[in-house]
Amino acid sequence: MKRRILRFTMFFIVLLFSISPVCAFADEINNPVPLSITSGLNENEEGQEATFDDSRMVYGETVPFADITVTICRRDGEGIMLEDYRDDFEVGSLGIFSMTLPLKLGTNYIEITVSGEDYDEAVYIYELKRKPQAVKDELKSMIALPGLLPKYK
Repeated sequence: MKRRILRFTMFFIVLLFSISPVCAFADEINNPVPLSITSGLNENEEGQEATFDDSRMVYGETVPFADITVTICRRDGEGIMLEDYRDDFEVGSLGIFSMTLPLKLGTNYIEITVSGEDYDEAVYIYELKRKPQAVKDELKSMIALPGLLPKYK
């Protein structure tokens, strides 16, 4: 009789654990550090922003005395991310900052991580594609006239 009660109790405990809801709590970001890029990077642009320059000046605003980490990566031929540039700095008392980002040819993946007192860390990601200077020179020499179709060889 005791074995039957023990088996029933074990069965009931296993059943209880198997039908009880399982919840996983992740660290939620409730109060991210605000970041406003006022010039240099476009957040709402569809597709990739393109440039011919080898560097880009970025200006922005965030909370005073925030810590900013900037990382610029690109993909190699096999699709592996390679880090080209990394910089850490603290924003001043006005919350205004500027930085010069060096760019390599191809797509540059820019990750800006901002952390501040009384705020949760926030990560902002941008893509900026640097094209070769030869493309710019070719575009300068092109003539586009309405109704004139290009000749293909």
